Amino acid sequence: MTTAAITLLGLGPGSIDDLTLQAQTLLAQAGPEQSVYFRTAIHPTVEALKERLPGLHIESFDHFYDEAEDWRVLYQRIAEEVCTQAAQRPIIYAVPGHPLIGESSVQIVLKLARERGLSTRIVAGLSFLEPVCSVLELDPFDAGLQLVDATNLAALEFEEIAGKIIPTEPLLVAQVYNRRLASQVKLALSECYPDEWSVKLVRAAGTDGEEIVHEMPLYELDRNNFANHLSTLYVPPVDPLTSLRHPETLRYLIMRLRRDPDGCPWDRQQTHQSLTRYVIEEAYEVVEALEEEDMEHLAEELGDLLLQIYLHAEIARQDGDFSIGDVLEHISAKMIRRHPHVFGDVEVSNAGQVVQNWEDIKRQERASAGQDIQAESVLDRVPLASPALIVAQEYQKRAVKAGFEFEDLSGVYAKLSEEMTELEQAQTPEERREEIGDILFIVAKLARWFKVDAEEALRQTNRKFRKRFQAMEAMAREQGRELPSYSNLEWRDLWHRAKEIVRAE
Repeated sequence: MTTAAITLLGLGPGSIDDLTLQAQTLLAQAGPEQSVYFRTAIHPTVEALKERLPGLHIESFDHFYDEAEDWRVLYQRIAEEVCTQAAQRPIIYAVPGHPLIGESSVQIVLKLARERGLSTRIVAGLSFLEPVCSVLELDPFDAGLQLVDATNLAALEFEEIAGKIIPTEPLLVAQVYNRRLASQVKLALSECYPDEWSVKLVRAAGTDGEEIVHEMPLYELDRNNFANHLSTLYVPPVDPLTSLRHPETLRYLIMRLRRDPDGCPWDRQQTHQSLTRYVIEEAYEVVEALEEEDMEHLAEELGDLLLQIYLHAEIARQDGDFSIGDVLEHISAKMIRRHPHVFGDVEVSNAGQVVQNWEDIKRQERASAGQDIQAESVLDRVPLASPALIVAQEYQKRAVKAGFEFEDLSGVYAKLSEEMTELEQAQTPEERREEIGDILFIVAKLARWFKVDAEEALRQTNRKFRKRFQAMEAMAREQGRELPSYSNLEWRDLWHRAKEIVRAE
């Protein structure tokens, strides 16, 4: 058989007795022309091999661990060195356990070897899973066990962790090899688990006389020197009602609330139609929190809005229409499709080009869906449920792009004066309502002329009025009077004082 450039050999979980006959034979036959590299020499099997095979030349990458400052590049650096050496002569790369179970460095080696035309061979070994699961009396298939490498977990950004870990399923974190890494693992897991959550650090599983299980709260994981290269962390699953930071928990809660017959009577009665007003209300409360620049309030209100999304998705799932997965799929696919400058090979130089590409892609999507683009109005697809001032300005913006615009600002003022005259001449409630609508529409046009968001301008005025009126209420309480008791002159004085108070804030 042709000698492979890289032989990836499993050392088993710890005991020399767990080393396969094939692995023992291969190591015994390794001559001076075939170097043997160990990911780490801190492994009981390595010490036993030194005694049994005194002529075996052993090199390790333990110094890479000591030098590593970035968890993301540690295994990449090891793999690069393995492939560099293999390009010169055949080598054996020996790793704890099985080469393909919990060995991220092996996966990188395989990828690099394919890219560089280096042949590889796998020599299996007993993985760490069997002895660890034996200690924990755990069936990984029945339990739905999750497995992650400690170094990979530590390298994740906090926002990535929720997508990697499902806290309601049991978790094994392999190769928590020192205290510094244990600290990073603790911080990562704290995004999904309570600090007091009881975890177990299993060390030297399957090694006679050395197997130890340390149980502790998560926050104590890095407060001792238990961790080493043979350490695996077991994190038991949390109750769905406990894992409050994970998206799956909200989905479970909504399903539970809607479940018949032991859910919530009010939630079970809701329909898409009955919840419509809540979607609008929650969206506006998000806007209010944004305007207040209150981040804690914003987090709460975004949660309330997210609740509405999950409720509608669960109602649709029960009706057989779609599920939350469809919602996520639609928006994810849309974001990828409409950002070819990020997820594809399209190049843009400014935000204006991004907007233009977005609109072009939307038109292509409608054409692919069989819509007659030629028959479309420029005013189509403006949601009429939006605030009226927003709709008015969006209509006007689109009409301007089509060439429908006043020649100058004086024409806008003249139109506003005309509408005011028509309001004065209106005789019936219906006529007055129509003319007031015309005035508001032309005021929105005036705002657009000055590049002012009419909706935001009115909201700002509303906030200003609320603060001033509340200041007047406070002054009236200090005076021990009811507001209706004030004369018109007193009202004016109160208003001016309130303006000064608000202006000084």
